[in-house]
Amino acid sequence: MTSQVYYRKWRPGSFTDLAGQDHVATTIRQAIKQQRVSHSYLFCGPRGTGKTSTARILAKAVNCLEPEEGNPCNNCRICRTINEGRFLDIIELDAASNRGIDEIREIRDKVNFAPVEGKRKVYIIDEAHMLTDQASNAFLKTLEEPPAHVIFVLCTTEANKILPTIISRCQRFDFRRLPTDIICRRLTEIIEGEGVAVEPEALRAIARYASGSLRDAENLLEQLAVSYGGGGDGVTLQHVEELLGLGQGDQWLELVKYLLMGNTSASLGIINQAAWEGADMRQLHRQVLELLRAAMLLEWNSGDSLDLPAHVTGQLKELISQLPNWRIMKAIKIWGDVNMRYDAPSTLPLELAVVETCDDTVAPAVAATPAPTSPAPGRGRPASPNRAPGAPTGNQRNANNQGAAAAQTPERPAPNAVPADRADRVGEPAPNAPAAAAPVAEDSFQGRWLATVRALGRCKGKKFNLGALLRDCRVESITLDGDTLVLPFNHRTNMERMQEEMDDPNGHRLVTEAVAKFFGESYGFKLTLNGETGNGEEARRPAQQSPLVRAALGMGARIVEETTE
Repeated sequence: MTSQVYYRKWRPGSFTDLAGQDHVATTIRQAIKQQRVSHSYLFCGPRGTGKTSTARILAKAVNCLEPEEGNPCNNCRICRTINEGRFLDIIELDAASNRGIDEIREIRDKVNFAPVEGKRKVYIIDEAHMLTDQASNAFLKTLEEPPAHVIFVLCTTEANKILPTIISRCQRFDFRRLPTDIICRRLTEIIEGEGVAVEPEALRAIARYASGSLRDAENLLEQLAVSYGGGGDGVTLQHVEELLGLGQGDQWLELVKYLLMGNTSASLGIINQAAWEGADMRQLHRQVLELLRAAMLLEWNSGDSLDLPAHVTGQLKELISQLPNWRIMKAIKIWGDVNMRYDAPSTLPLELAVVETCDDTVAPAVAATPAPTSPAPGRGRPASPNRAPGAPTGNQRNANNQGAAAAQTPERPAPNAVPADRADRVGEPAPNAPAAAAPVAEDSFQGRWLATVRALGRCKGKKFNLGALLRDCRVESITLDGDTLVLPFNHRTNMERMQEEMDDPNGHRLVTEAVAKFFGESYGFKLTLNGETGNGEEARRPAQQSPLVRAALGMGARIVEETTE
């Protein structure tokens, strides 16, 4: 007994069933109805949005014996033959594996043959951008003036790679990513037809993860239905999180809270706990970045477009009401720069991002905006700089209607709230900071070094990300000894890893080229350890004798301050 996968079994059979592409379906259906079908089409757009399915519906509609308002009837002999995959006049060509000039010559020689069963012969060329330039040029004349019984449909995810001369000979249709609601609606139809129980929140999680691709969502739904569909409760949100390696959604919300509140220890603990539990670090990075984006949109009263559970939105609103908005922007910028492509199994890039995000010694440049003279009662947080002067914030929306009695009612601090004596205001430096630091000039030594580290953040050496390792060097400690850059590392582990990368010719070349690009000349490199004594031995501080502290340093943490009780 054979079975079809969901995306083939539930492939749309008519333009009416095509999900989320009404602008394409309406135009082609009207062209078929008025008998004004073009000889060549170009379908382009993201994967899993219905390009090949639309091409097959078009091929079926132009050959249908009894079309209904431009739609195939799916009942006549031709429609049944096409649905069963036995129709000889639909030729599908995979240009990824048949991309040469010989395959195109074969098409050119055969297009003049009349259809075998239907009225029109339809060539569907998938991944059309993979055709070689020679094959594309050989295809031009045939594509421009094919026989009257031939239709060409080119499908591609990268229209920019197709020759402009081919695009100009086709009617182009751009397929869009499907909204979450449309994907959920389609998945609901599938589970009703298959008799599988799935929680609504699980369906929405699947749709969000698919990122607009219905085929990806259907494949994921089938995996879950096979794994958990036979259970008593069916497929739950927890099953989706386990399959995708997302961990617990509430865990990532807690991580965002700790990041925005500047709690380095708790943030590092959550990341390492997630790693021990087998969570995918790429997914962790993606989920946290999505929550930080949601916090930004809520801060500027643009949260209507968010697709998050109500309890998550409520907790984010409560959190941002207690923090300055520069913290959100700082966290998004730092986490957005983390490159998880080359070093996904390692927690080091995320740990370094945590330390940098939670570092309160210097407030970002956005904090230079002057604070209003009269902040809201009970809040250490004024209106955002993007709002009009005097306009109420999202948390002060109905403040004028509360009355004098409400103004006298003391507020209860929310869980994990920042203490009142530490509540920062926009325009004031972060705690423990003497003043807001001025932006670093790009042409200064510090600016050039920071630009070098950012550029190397996109480069992976033999084992590690070069930029992530070099972030361990504080820019104010770097010195120039003749033609040698002295790079003092805070932690021995990172220094040893960087030395291993510099011993590799490719790693040494990447660092040398990056430094030469931003400094204007080449230098040698000397790696040292911060706090070394004159005889080359590391001056151990008392706190570093602790095994727990040494373990934290090995994971990328740093000692901010030592006190004696």
